[in-house]
Amino acid sequence: MEEDRSLLDYIYVLVKWRRMIIACVLSVTLATVVVTLLVSKKWTANTVLLPYEEESARYDMTMLMNAAVPGNLGGLLGKSTPNERLVTILKSRRILGAMVDRFGLIEDYGSPNRDLAIETLAEHIETELGSGGALIVRVEASSAELAAEMTNTMVAELDAVIRQQKRDLAYGDRSFLEVRLDSVQRVIEMKALQLKSLQEEYGIVDLEAQTQALVGVAQHIVQSLASREVRLGVVRGVMHPDHEELRLLEMEVEELRKQLAQVVGEYEVRAGSEAETTFAVLGPPLDELPELGLEFAELSLSLKLSEHTLTFLAAQLEDAKLRQAKPVAAVQVLDPATPPVYRSWPRRTLSVVVAAIISLVFSVVLAFVGESLGHISIRHQDRLLAIKKLLAREEKN
Repeated sequence: MEEDRSLLDYIYVLVKWRRMIIACVLSVTLATVVVTLLVSKKWTANTVLLPYEEESARYDMTMLMNAAVPGNLGGLLGKSTPNERLVTILKSRRILGAMVDRFGLIEDYGSPNRDLAIETLAEHIETELGSGGALIVRVEASSAELAAEMTNTMVAELDAVIRQQKRDLAYGDRSFLEVRLDSVQRVIEMKALQLKSLQEEYGIVDLEAQTQALVGVAQHIVQSLASREVRLGVVRGVMHPDHEELRLLEMEVEELRKQLAQVVGEYEVRAGSEAETTFAVLGPPLDELPELGLEFAELSLSLKLSEHTLTFLAAQLEDAKLRQAKPVAAVQVLDPATPPVYRSWPRRTLSVVVAAIISLVFSVVLAFVGESLGHISIRHQDRLLAIKKLLAREEKN
């Protein structure tokens, strides 16, 4: 029975204050309807973009070295994603300013200057990362057609800006590569002249083959010389010093020693000019081969490295020319913006329903507060009267 009386008390309060509750709900609802009719309408168009993946470098330094080098370390260095770069460029003053000027948004937004209009436009642009790496761009405007046109124009401006940036980068790369290529070509010419001068000076054609041939000749001379010297020693013991065969052996031994001196490198001291012509085709003498071989190897290696560098730079230069010349789109439009069917603001139905619910709750709470104040106990009423009398007396005194 106590619960029934409590429920009836609640119903009694609602019935008693029903006019106030209905009046409050109706007034707030009507005011919300009027406000939603008076506020300016907003329309939001959206488009879905997919940034083209950045092309990795076609030519790597592995062209110069036949070794596996780990690449693609951009993620470890905190490199930004393509979508992040698109958003950064999209909300730059360069694009937003162009949009403000093209569509006369200073008057449309009622902004006192261009900078405030740019800030307002930035607030009306939303970006969201969709599935599969797609980028969703939403633009809010005062009409459906304007919202769609602004969205598509903004994407076109974004594509133009990125294309221009790529062309500028390619032009910078091309200028640097052309200068570097010319420098490497001059280095190659200088190294080639040094190598040619060294070959002409020492008669080098194939240093490895000539060294092997020279060692073989020296070995043959040493063997012949040893044989002649042994025979000469035997002949000297049995023949007269003026004997013809003895003199002939002595001349052979002397000539072999001269040839050996030529091969070893002591020709200028012990040999004549005739031997120089004979052994010129064998290349430099043996005692000069270590130092000369090192110098020749250093020049040859330096020349080969410069030639590989020239090949690498030439390939990079052609790539830069190609990137500068070909029109590559920066973004791919998956879903172009179209005029939206429904406005994005104000949401009249939702606003009216929310306002009605809030006003109903507030008026019910106000009704119970009023009812509780009206049921103050007699004792409390007596105290209030006593307080009023005391105040009245003080005023009379």
